[in-house]
Amino acid sequence: MDVRDLDTIDRHILEILREDGRASHAFVAKEVGLSAPAVGERIRKLEQAGVIQGYRAVLAPDALGLNITAFVSLAPKPGTEVPKLVKRLLALPEIEALHSVAGTYSYFAKVRASSPDTLDEFLDRLMMMDGVERTETTMVLRTSAERSVPLPWTSKR
Repeated sequence: MDVRDLDTIDRHILEILREDGRASHAFVAKEVGLSAPAVGERIRKLEQAGVIQGYRAVLAPDALGLNITAFVSLAPKPGTEVPKLVKRLLALPEIEALHSVAGTYSYFAKVRASSPDTLDEFLDRLMMMDGVERTETTMVLRTSAERSVPLPWTSKR
């Protein structure tokens, strides 16, 4: 499904669910002017098309004691079986997101830690991991915004 396939009601439903994934079908129905079963059917179609990939709680890292955020660029050793390395990286609970990127480094990871010491310990373990050649870390000082996926029809161009 392409964004051009979404009508104004689908878009409004997505806007509501983006803000509150727990919104009831009845609430959404009232907001968009449809019946709850009609909203449920539209949501089911959006899920089946892969537009809606799931629902989850958004956790506050600070409330969980994860006060440090860092971005780690990572270069695999030449000859490394990259799928195996990626699997090992994804097994590390400190890694919140992992992206394959173009440039000097091949991977870019968003990492959460409870303190500078625990971040340092994580980076030591990362450097000892089989297949890792080098890393470069940028520690976040302040986060101004972390947003959910932008809706293309609401962005200013």
